[in-house]
Amino acid sequence: MPRLPLPPRSLRVAGLLAVLGVVVYFSLLDAPPTTFEPTPWYDKQLHFAAYAAVTVAAAGATVELRRRHWYRVGVVVAVAFAFGVGIELVQWPLADRYASLGDVAANAAGIALGALWFPIETRFGYAEELEDGEVADGDRVDA
Repeated sequence: MPRLPLPPRSLRVAGLLAVLGVVVYFSLLDAPPTTFEPTPWYDKQLHFAAYAAVTVAAAGATVELRRRHWYRVGVVVAVAFAFGVGIELVQWPLADRYASLGDVAANAAGIALGALWFPIETRFGYAEELEDGEVADGDRVDA
């Protein structure tokens, strides 16, 4: 069965920080550019996609905890949700932003979608590079 590639930890953490930075930037400082007239639900679609990306990036950054599966799932989901609620609370006093329970719900739905990464990861596992250069079968390394 094919294994998922496992980038270096520093690259996975950098990816998470980049996703978080984009979410913070567009949530607090600027609106994403559009080349069309946004629909009434466009804002919620952005929240949904952003928090799905946050969850998948956080899952990637925490691969080392994969043997503690439910702990890791709980931490990633809880931290992603807390991040979303935190962004909404920071938006509350800003003049050109508003906090919304609808946004929190869209964030939660995106987190649920992003959490589907965990069963995919469990099913396929990761291809890991060993110190001597040989490749092992991720979670099924025979030592």
